Amino acid sequence: MKKLIIAAMALTCATAIVSADTVTSENIVGYVKLQNSAGFRVLGTPFVATTNTPAGVFGDTLPVGSKVYIYDTNYQIAEYIEDFLGAKSWDNDFNIGAPVGYWLSVPSAVTNIVSGNVELADSVTNSIVVGLQLLSYPYPVERTVEQLGFTPSVGDKIYKYGTTYQIAEYVEDFLGVKSWDNNFIIGVEEGFWYEAVGAQDWIVSRPFTP
Repeated sequence: MKKLIIAAMALTCATAIVSADTVTSENIVGYVKLQNSAGFRVLGTPFVATTNTPAGVFGDTLPVGSKVYIYDTNYQIAEYIEDFLGAKSWDNDFNIGAPVGYWLSVPSAVTNIVSGNVELADSVTNSIVVGLQLLSYPYPVERTVEQLGFTPSVGDKIYKYGTTYQIAEYVEDFLGVKSWDNNFIIGVEEGFWYEAVGAQDWIVSRPFTP
């Protein structure tokens, strides 16, 4: 566990991102305006795009050299590149739609918009496995740790990256009362690490009325 967290923290050696992101939604279509400083941040895609891949989500809105990292026991990387003819494209194709969380690295500051359809299902169910996974909330609503909808085991942890990591652990006190020991906010576009002691179904109920 320590090795994985150290590796993740090493990946985030660049300056953290400014927080002036905005979200707008109307009917079933929404967008998030992302203001990215050079460096790394942890994101999630809170909408259903036509194609939930780096190309489908970001298209040509990021500078050449931008990278997307997903984690599943190892990292997969997609980079936005330019060939000798000046054609630009993403060099890898994988899913970054919710509940996937991912690292975004940009070589220079950029403001871009991520858009798509708002998830309108009454609930969304995903499987949480033992160990570390990089996740995002499937609806475009900010949530506290307690509002994310997990059914945690004692010892489960959530990590949110900013300038440093914020950590919430599911604990049990001497009276047997169980609770999260930190209740920070996960923003609309933010991803987060979840470290699970045991497997669970993550059932997220839609937190708004369409």
